Amino acid sequence: MKRAFVPKVLVGALLPALFAVPALGQVYSVDYLGYAWETGGILPSDAGDELVIVSVADYVDPAFGVDLGTDELTFHVYGLVSGGEADFFGNTMINYAGGYLEIYQDPTRNADWGVNPPNATAPGSFTEGSLFFRGAFTAFTLFFDPSGSYGSFEGTLDGLAGSIIDDVCSDCVYTWGGAFTLDAGAQIPQGYDLQIDGVFEIDAAVSSESASWGSVKALFNN
Repeated sequence: MKRAFVPKVLVGALLPALFAVPALGQVYSVDYLGYAWETGGILPSDAGDELVIVSVADYVDPAFGVDLGTDELTFHVYGLVSGGEADFFGNTMINYAGGYLEIYQDPTRNADWGVNPPNATAPGSFTEGSLFFRGAFTAFTLFFDPSGSYGSFEGTLDGLAGSIIDDVCSDCVYTWGGAFTLDAGAQIPQGYDLQIDGVFEIDAAVSSESASWGSVKALFNN
């Protein structure tokens, strides 16, 4: 199984922004590493292309009771439909519509990215075991730096099903985000477009308040 990654790097804020986000109570997280591909390749990202992500957890909050020494947590993101590229003050922004995140807990520990996805092992080996979480994206965005070689991503979800729904909090906020690198300078299996490094978080929302982009970005720092 190929699992080669460059050191973890989280990209700095691309541009300042102000918007409302929930004030957070207890936060529970799962870190992950993986790869993504988009039909037709990226960049460019053409309207109507689908982005798919397959990844594996390398840290899970003890509150979930998962031992990564015996069980694997695998991630499958699918159905994210590109709205095409847009200029965002010199940066490239891609907004996606639809899409789902599924996380599986699997004792067989057989996740394998292979090459030229979709293939015999990806996404299939990332969708085995018991359903840990399933959510529908309410928003998902990729931001590329001006060079187009790296960037960040963020998304929010509605929780739909899985063993952890309402397990650690009620009225939860589910977020998905991190950083990515394109093929140039990264160790990416043939046929994949992005190497990703991020975190899935479950937050107990208590209220809303204004927050800067910098404070939201801090949610994704380890």
